[in-house]
Amino acid sequence: MVRHRPLITGLGAGVLALGADYLAHALFAVPLLPEQAGFLLLKVLPLSTFENLLKFLGVLARPLLLLAVTVVIIALYGAAALVSARLFARVYVAVVTALAAVVGATVAFMAFSPGDAAIGVVVEVLLLAATIPLVDRVIDGLASASTANEDRRILLRNLFYGAVGIAVLGIGYANVRRFTTALAMREGSRAASEVTDVNDFYVVSKNLGGDPVVDASTWRLNLPTRSLTYEELLAMPAQQQELTLECISNDVGGTLISNGMWKGPRVTDVLALTTVPSDAVWILMESADGYTESFRLRELTPDHILATHLNGAPLTPQHGFPARFLFPGHYGMKQPKWVTRIRFSASDQPGYWENNGWDERAIIKTMSRIDRPADGAALAAGSIQFGGIAFAGSRRISAVELSWDGRTWQAADLHAEFAPNAWRFWQLTANLPAGHYKVTVRARDGEGTLQTSKVTGTLPNGADGYHSVTLDLA
Repeated sequence: MVRHRPLITGLGAGVLALGADYLAHALFAVPLLPEQAGFLLLKVLPLSTFENLLKFLGVLARPLLLLAVTVVIIALYGAAALVSARLFARVYVAVVTALAAVVGATVAFMAFSPGDAAIGVVVEVLLLAATIPLVDRVIDGLASASTANEDRRILLRNLFYGAVGIAVLGIGYANVRRFTTALAMREGSRAASEVTDVNDFYVVSKNLGGDPVVDASTWRLNLPTRSLTYEELLAMPAQQQELTLECISNDVGGTLISNGMWKGPRVTDVLALTTVPSDAVWILMESADGYTESFRLRELTPDHILATHLNGAPLTPQHGFPARFLFPGHYGMKQPKWVTRIRFSASDQPGYWENNGWDERAIIKTMSRIDRPADGAALAAGSIQFGGIAFAGSRRISAVELSWDGRTWQAADLHAEFAPNAWRFWQLTANLPAGHYKVTVRARDGEGTLQTSKVTGTLPNGADGYHSVTLDLA
């Protein structure tokens, strides 16, 4: 053990430090170093690389990143101990301890969010650093124990390896839960009915370490001059709003879009309960998971609500219980969940995704999608029924057209509009002879502007392009 003592000390301390950090994060919301380091990595990655990783790894991208960063940090503990032992043999434990404290504090400072507490950061840094001298003392006891103290040596050894094993199991359990949560994050279903069932609603989250679970009895909506309990929020006059939510990461033809019946008080009614500074231009929102977002006060309308219900039932934790903002006409990134605080400012303070390179305005682009028949379907020639959705946010939809020859466009029939801020269904029946077809759809918004055919990716302000499916008719 003497020969490999620095490596064992470093790796053992790394496992125990992160095991304690994971436990403190779960029990007391102490910041989690692997999560913080992962966020910083995402900030420095080129947007194109980030987008490609999301497309390749899908919902597993974030939990894989959390696991990878965890393993790398443990390895860095071991590497730091080895290098320090060679350069500073007599004081390498003190050097590694100081290094862990400085790096931990630096990462925590750079990744600090409004949802973090300063005391939590202090606890995190102590956990990351204090395990190193502790492990060194244990290993020193193992190395110096004489044969006369064999029972003591065996006890120390079992306690040390047992603690390391428990930490590994704890880290593994936490990461398995992250993978389970990620797999539960889902795309929406193909639009079969006007209102999307809550179980089929798309779910997207930024949280590497898992979404917050908020206790309604202790939750408060903090305003500049007062706070509201959940019961007080529910007692306010509520408005029902049918609204389609679409993620800014929704690809052409994608299903990160769903439609629901939302209910809650108007944002303007909530703001009337507090004092809005005369120089305020922006409303700033904070959430239980540290998420931040901003919105221009002059753009607020009676259609903007603080939703407490979806499809007639209280919001689920995945959809932002106990309350989330809804700002029609904008992508989902502008609709923060788990809201805990509202502030005002004369200047903008860009939100979480804006600070990661996404568009500040996040205004929904016109989209259309073919849901029926499915892409690649083999059907009998003759009467073919096409159907799907179109959406342009607050601009609404005025027309949908299909082409199957690449040259001419046929007008589809629009279903009656469900609501001004909801998707619109369309259908078209065509008689087509046998052959191979590429069928393309496009839409016009309520202002008469045609959806653009130029293909662009989701970054930084949403995807563009026409959706197509291929059919083989015999």
